[in-house]
Amino acid sequence: MRVHVRYTKIKNAFVNLMLLLLSTLAVVLATELALRLFWQHPGRYAGATDESLFWQYDSLLGWSMQANARGEFVRPEFRTTVATNRLGLRDDELPATKADNEVRILLLGDSVVAGFEVDKDSTLEARLEQRLARCDPARVYRVINAGFRGYGTDQELLFLQRRGLALQPDVVVLAVVPANDPENNVTVHTAGRVFAKPYFIYDELGKLALRGVPVPKQPPSQQIYSPVLTGRPPDWTPEPEEESASPLAGAKAWLSRHLYLYAFIAQRLKAAPPQWVAWLQRKGILHSNVPSAWVNVYRNPMPPDWQKRWQLTLDLITEIHQLCQERGIRLLVWMFPLKEQIYARDREIFLRTYGLDANEIDFDWPQRLLHDFCERKGIEFVETLALFRRAAQSGRRLHFMSDNHFNAAGHALIAELLFDRLCQQSAQAAGNRSGKSWGSWWIRCNRDNHEFWNLIFRAKS
Repeated sequence: MRVHVRYTKIKNAFVNLMLLLLSTLAVVLATELALRLFWQHPGRYAGATDESLFWQYDSLLGWSMQANARGEFVRPEFRTTVATNRLGLRDDELPATKADNEVRILLLGDSVVAGFEVDKDSTLEARLEQRLARCDPARVYRVINAGFRGYGTDQELLFLQRRGLALQPDVVVLAVVPANDPENNVTVHTAGRVFAKPYFIYDELGKLALRGVPVPKQPPSQQIYSPVLTGRPPDWTPEPEEESASPLAGAKAWLSRHLYLYAFIAQRLKAAPPQWVAWLQRKGILHSNVPSAWVNVYRNPMPPDWQKRWQLTLDLITEIHQLCQERGIRLLVWMFPLKEQIYARDREIFLRTYGLDANEIDFDWPQRLLHDFCERKGIEFVETLALFRRAAQSGRRLHFMSDNHFNAAGHALIAELLFDRLCQQSAQAAGNRSGKSWGSWWIRCNRDNHEFWNLIFRAKS
């Protein structure tokens, strides 16, 4: 009798377990089917609209954008239509002849300036152009978007030298990204990227010298650094593909590609409490958007290899400054504020992910470094960090949650900061040249600013 009762209990437990497993499996399969029908897998975004969507081989720059191209750029947080003009820029067509009352402002930068993440009318270029036109209808302002995804300061210098000057800019505005640009400037080829790029070295006199042109058409898949960092010429010999770092990494990659439910949960986990997100990133379950080596950009002093990255970057900016000075072009430089510099939540995730103490690093250091450099060189530097922090503290979100780029509000704020700087220091000089009443114009524009700043810094109710 006891044996029968025990057998019955075991049988019932087994049946209940099987029912639970089958029910769970049914829910998983139903959820997987629903996600496949109604949800876009992140892998599809990257496969269909990766950063090389409009790229074409360019023997000078490595890559440029195709002329008169059009397509959709899609990610989990946005879907935008991107179109290029006959010059291969994400902008309206530019008249070949510059009018007498026309002011042209050339924006140089990478994906931050290109602004694929927002609609054309919400980009920095469009916002700044609209703002200038409202305040000075007597002039024609053309803000030219020369942002290219993936570019470093070296490619931006070359673009300005060989193509940008032909657009007859009166002002050049250079965007600098704290870790991304210094890394790109010592890179000859980024692992997995379609095209390689040109690079600069120091010649025997210590001056910058261009190398790697024409750019090789079919680079190997591995990361290749320039002699500035390695001390030797680039090695273009293909390396054998490395096996997955661990079985866990291989399993995670397989699940992420093939199981929609896994990818869906991983995406939603990024909104979990900061300590959870950091733990999941440390364990390799979630992907961190910030490579571990980039932590060094916040160290003061920086490690020697990052000092080399930054020295080259500053020397490239010096070349851009000299080029503008020689042609009477005004140069403004601004630095893109990263999410961990702005938002308390992102900062906590950053510190916890890499096991850092807040006293070990200085989140303001990149901006101070660039500010001090610009001050020594007599370059106009547009401060962004303090105002972005104030806006974030008031409850405004200026970047996307997962993607690292500006949302529409971020583009609007940087456009307003640039507008203030452009007008503030140009009004008197321009008035002296033209004899117009620029003082009253500046007062009118400044008055128009009040509503914008109140909107930005007003705390959420």
